[in-house]
Amino acid sequence: MMKYICFLCFCLLFAGCASENEIPHGAESAADSSAGSSVMSSSSDPSELSYQAIKTAGLTAQETIEKFFELQYKAYIDLDYIDMSHLMDMSITANQNSAVWLKTLIQRRRLLAENHDCYVERQAYPYTITYDQEPEDIRMEFWKNRGISNEDELTIHFTITGEKSRAYPPVFAMNAQHTMRLKQVDDFWIITFHYFPGSVRRYGRNAKLELPSEEKMLEELSREFREIPSDNQIDIPNGAFSYHGAKAAEYAKAYCQSPNPLFYDIGDWMGNCANFTSQCILNGFGEGENEPSFMTSEWYAGAGGGSPAWENVQHFWNYAILQKQKGLRGYLVNSIKQLKTGGLVQVHTRNSGGDGFNHSLLLVDSSTLMFAQNSPGCFVYYSDLVNVDLRFFNPAYFIK
Repeated sequence: MMKYICFLCFCLLFAGCASENEIPHGAESAADSSAGSSVMSSSSDPSELSYQAIKTAGLTAQETIEKFFELQYKAYIDLDYIDMSHLMDMSITANQNSAVWLKTLIQRRRLLAENHDCYVERQAYPYTITYDQEPEDIRMEFWKNRGISNEDELTIHFTITGEKSRAYPPVFAMNAQHTMRLKQVDDFWIITFHYFPGSVRRYGRNAKLELPSEEKMLEELSREFREIPSDNQIDIPNGAFSYHGAKAAEYAKAYCQSPNPLFYDIGDWMGNCANFTSQCILNGFGEGENEPSFMTSEWYAGAGGGSPAWENVQHFWNYAILQKQKGLRGYLVNSIKQLKTGGLVQVHTRNSGGDGFNHSLLLVDSSTLMFAQNSPGCFVYYSDLVNVDLRFFNPAYFIK
């Protein structure tokens, strides 16, 4: 493995500004860059680099990947979009959509910051890109069988890691394996394909995303953060076990980035998000971790697998909101402002082909609205949930 360690400090990076087994095709070309680590620095604004300057620089394939994430992070922190068309094949719809998605993310974060609606991260943190010789799952075979692969292009697999318990830009998909394909044009490389958990839903392949107007986004943000009294709260009956959101959050922080070996891990390719949030919620009821007596015949798991209600986004929701005599009970709330620590949010990615709600996250910090998730196994801020519909659930108690 070769590692590229990117120390992103404001004094360096920002100088002058306050869900798819073989060695990657053409891996020899990827090895052109030196092994080991290097410090990324920037003596000028990288957005000023022209297409011709990038070509003249003669970046290797790995350096092209590294430049892509450097610019992504800078745009994210500065709340100012950077054109990356010199690094990507913009004739491809998914790449066009990734640019629109980034513009939408930056616009949302900027408006949230200007209106002081919620916490918006403006600090950059170090991260490491580790290049992998092989994919960790069946993605290459899957793509080949569906005609998505291209053996004429260079395929590179890599994983990005960073500081523990930090949230990074969503496109970094921390701790999950990415796959990029690049093609060489003269003496430079351009990105044609980028996969990470959630990328297909987010960017799609055919339908084009559109950047919403500021007026439309402001209206949406106003609805998101409106004060709506909830009449769905329920009293805890005698003999019931109360839910402790802080315990659930502690578990989420401990096992978000590395799985608990007491449970099976579905993996990023199939999607581990609901399995992970079920574990967190379970831990909110027991005296210790993973108290098995709080499982039911409908909601259960272990080292060998779990029930649909445990490991599937929609099945869990159906189970959680069902009015039942025994098991998990809670209540729905109408906005993020009513979600408690240890509460659950589920998202439906718009323009994702109508597959319903498709991802679950658990609130671990109510002050910054930071969530823990799996697939990818990392933290994400509420400010960064872009182009999605949301629903919220506060677990309350468990009856045996």
